[in-house]
Amino acid sequence: MNFKKPKAIIFFQYLPPWRIDVFNEMAKYYQLTIVYTNAETEGFKYDREDLLNRLDKDIENIFLTNGFKIGKRPIRLGIFKLIKTIKPDIVFSHEYSPVSIILATFLKLNYFNFQYVITTSDNTFISEGVKGVKFFFRKYVLSVADALVVYSKAVKEFYKGNFSGLRVEICPNIQNPDTLLEYRQYFPSILNNYINKFGLKESKIILYTGRLENVKGLDLLLEAFAKSMNSGFKIVLVGDGNEKENLKQKCKDLNIEDQVIFAGFCSGKELYAWYDLANFYVLPSRFEPFGAVVNEALVFGCPVMASKYIGAVDFVNRSNGLLFDPLNEHQFVENLNIFYERTRKLNSKEKMNLMPVSFSEYVKVFYEIYKVN
Repeated sequence: MNFKKPKAIIFFQYLPPWRIDVFNEMAKYYQLTIVYTNAETEGFKYDREDLLNRLDKDIENIFLTNGFKIGKRPIRLGIFKLIKTIKPDIVFSHEYSPVSIILATFLKLNYFNFQYVITTSDNTFISEGVKGVKFFFRKYVLSVADALVVYSKAVKEFYKGNFSGLRVEICPNIQNPDTLLEYRQYFPSILNNYINKFGLKESKIILYTGRLENVKGLDLLLEAFAKSMNSGFKIVLVGDGNEKENLKQKCKDLNIEDQVIFAGFCSGKELYAWYDLANFYVLPSRFEPFGAVVNEALVFGCPVMASKYIGAVDFVNRSNGLLFDPLNEHQFVENLNIFYERTRKLNSKEKMNLMPVSFSEYVKVFYEIYKVN
């Protein structure tokens, strides 16, 4: 680019794999600094060195660790000094967190005059249900924000209807398909290992990836699977969590122990290979702010059965999957049976990208939102 890059700071809890492509795209336009405010949280159980190496080399990474916590929320010291040193033209912060409140206060007190953009992963259920302290601080932060970036059309409409004059744009948790699909070169040996290790040669695969926690609705998946016409299918659960032993016991109780595989935690190419192997993906969450895994599955050509309670509903349509209510067992069973039939009819040798939206069209929001003075 032939212009002087504006300086930007992103405040984010940690570095999730699904934000790397967005951050790298932003680095093409901004002189970018990412400040991690809670890097030891669950998200950084991923290979930190690998994640940081995947970021653009011109991005500066800063880990804020000084401070204290109120409950689980970190209150970080050193933010004022950091902004004074970098002198950013624009600052991005995520959610209505203590960091966002601190930044909003700096602007309220006229300590700085940077442009301020909030990002939120709220889905419609969260947005509409906010009350009490969070309601107050959301209003407080947005009163000084120049813009808000949300993940879906429905959430945009909520904010436009409730915060008059606020600029609201959309960019969901989305990865560049070109980046993801580069991993396919590593898949042949990984897939052979999976097929042999877990005895999958003659099986069709229903995939889930993520935490094994109650909120994810995996108990509902197992119950529906046990009542469905599941002959020839196996469920593969990729991930770890507090509910693992309870889920194993449920498999025994439902007499489906031989049809459910607990594959353990995977990341990078070992994770993405599962999407390539699976016949379809199920996300049965009782509650999910977004669901970045839906993007991953669709990019690798894996149709998706997704709970209507997730945030990533804009990604799922009749041609690449369906939305359903996991709390309605009859509907869950019927939809599994529908997917079994679809799977038997599909030619899975050539799995094409099923994402209905463009990464480049979405991500440009982050540099178009900057107003040149």
